[in-house]
Amino acid sequence: MAPRRRGPMILGVVVIALGVLWLFRNLGLFQVNMGGLIAIYWPVLLIAWGIDILIPRVFREETQPGSLPGRLLNGLVLIVVGVIIIGGNLGYYNLNLGIFWRVFWPALIILLGWSLLQGAASGGGTHWAVMSGLELKNQGWKLEDGSYIAVMGGAKIDLRAAEIPPRETVLNLTAVMGGIEVRVPEGLKVSCQGTAVLGGLNFFREEAGGVVASRKTERPGTGDPAASVIIQCRAVMGGIEVKET
Repeated sequence: MAPRRRGPMILGVVVIALGVLWLFRNLGLFQVNMGGLIAIYWPVLLIAWGIDILIPRVFREETQPGSLPGRLLNGLVLIVVGVIIIGGNLGYYNLNLGIFWRVFWPALIILLGWSLLQGAASGGGTHWAVMSGLELKNQGWKLEDGSYIAVMGGAKIDLRAAEIPPRETVLNLTAVMGGIEVRVPEGLKVSCQGTAVLGGLNFFREEAGGVVASRKTERPGTGDPAASVIIQCRAVMGGIEVKET
């Protein structure tokens, strides 16, 4: 039996509790300031995310050697950040996040712009998943150079079903508070490199994660020597995974 993912369970409980409180308020059973409640306790989502990263990886048997420290750091950072923000919101100490947000949002815009430029430079199009899902899995879809950007959404790219051209193909992947998964066929030559900020990268079970992490992996091909794929990744509070099965 597959292990339960405790992070989504906690997140589900939080969402259900929020809905129940909102329902009771609308029915007049008691008064609660929903806006104030959300403003104070929204970092619970960060804590749940950290638990989702931390707990399953620690106790799963298939955890790869050397991957655990990055996952531990990544999950712990999210949990600690969530706890600190909640403490500040409750007034236990003064916490000014103004500087952080003044840097975070412009940096996010710069990252998205850079991803668009990378896609334009490679001559391909840009595919978006903004608070939504994107899947490329139909048999025979044509692989081309391009950028895939997931913002609070998810993308699944199945190269096993794609028509891979006999040349070098470049994919630029950007995940911002979202996730991207790429599945590659056996024998395909693949080169992966990327950087994660408060996020994670997993290239053929080689993981990197934490406050700032980078990873580069090359897998030699055994099939068509002319066909190869270069995957360039950027993840901010999100994750990108490249795997064979």
